[in-house]
Amino acid sequence: MSYETVIGMEVHVELHTQSKMFCRCPADHFLVEANAHVCPVCTAQPGALPVINERAMQLTAMTGMALHCAIQPHNVFARKNYVYPDLPKGYQVSQYELPLCTDGYVEVQVDGNTKRIGVVRVHLEEDTGKLQHEGRSSLVDYNRAGVPLMEIVTDSSIRSAEEAYAYLTKIRQVVRYLGASTGDMEKGAMRCEANISIRPRGSAEYGTKVEVKNLNSFRAVRNAIEYEVKRQQQVVEDGGHVRQVTMGWDEHAGATREQRSKETSEDYRYFPEPDLLDVHLPEEWIEAARAELPELPDAKAARFASEYGLSDQDIAVLIEDQHIATYFEEA
Repeated sequence: MSYETVIGMEVHVELHTQSKMFCRCPADHFLVEANAHVCPVCTAQPGALPVINERAMQLTAMTGMALHCAIQPHNVFARKNYVYPDLPKGYQVSQYELPLCTDGYVEVQVDGNTKRIGVVRVHLEEDTGKLQHEGRSSLVDYNRAGVPLMEIVTDSSIRSAEEAYAYLTKIRQVVRYLGASTGDMEKGAMRCEANISIRPRGSAEYGTKVEVKNLNSFRAVRNAIEYEVKRQQQVVEDGGHVRQVTMGWDEHAGATREQRSKETSEDYRYFPEPDLLDVHLPEEWIEAARAELPELPDAKAARFASEYGLSDQDIAVLIEDQHIATYFEEA
């Protein structure tokens, strides 16, 4: 039997702000002494109250604009309840029913063809801390807890590992052009999960999706998707049923490993964050964020083609990095 692969991506991008999402602590946490950038707010001490980081809101809105999203003037932060040692509150403050950006798209080039991938939402939340496992003990570092984290969620229009790879490359390029994030996956500034399912080719019904986590490089994304698709096909062909679970990618083994059953939105028990008011963005605020947008990669590529008559291959090399493109034009 021939199968079709169906993939949706969730990309988490750490925003390049000076302070954390809801407090004044420095957002920098890479190679910083453990628990040096913490305060009563980001460690959830009793009575500590959050204040929204406006710059994080601006960078998220700009990213949504770059991805052709509609910017929602009314958006709400919610509590997403789950308990892990690196989440000091016992819940994460995130946007759920009323996110900042909705209904966008990204166009990528795969095998010489243009593919449009839908973006369902771009919303803002806070990052968790980090666990360091030593023997039978675990140490926790809260420097990253509360760092502004932007989540970009696609629809299910991705059909291959190559399309997923092209999509992630485009997202990293866009956030770097905007100055919203470094996009460095090796430093954890950009992380992603893939929701993967298969179905008989020609079928309109979706199969059971499996979420794959721990994808911390572009190579890992491509390899994990290819492996998981083959695994699901083998399960079906052996007469079994694919279970809805969360898998981790084991880079050394080159395989996905089951971690836990997959949570649903009901498991998270979302409700509006009582310590934060609803956000109402005036039109002037939205237009001020739009005015900050630089020339984006697709527009720059079209201009390089018309003004300089460059080949597609040369343009792709030049616009990959904004600084190289600027250097080329100055030269």
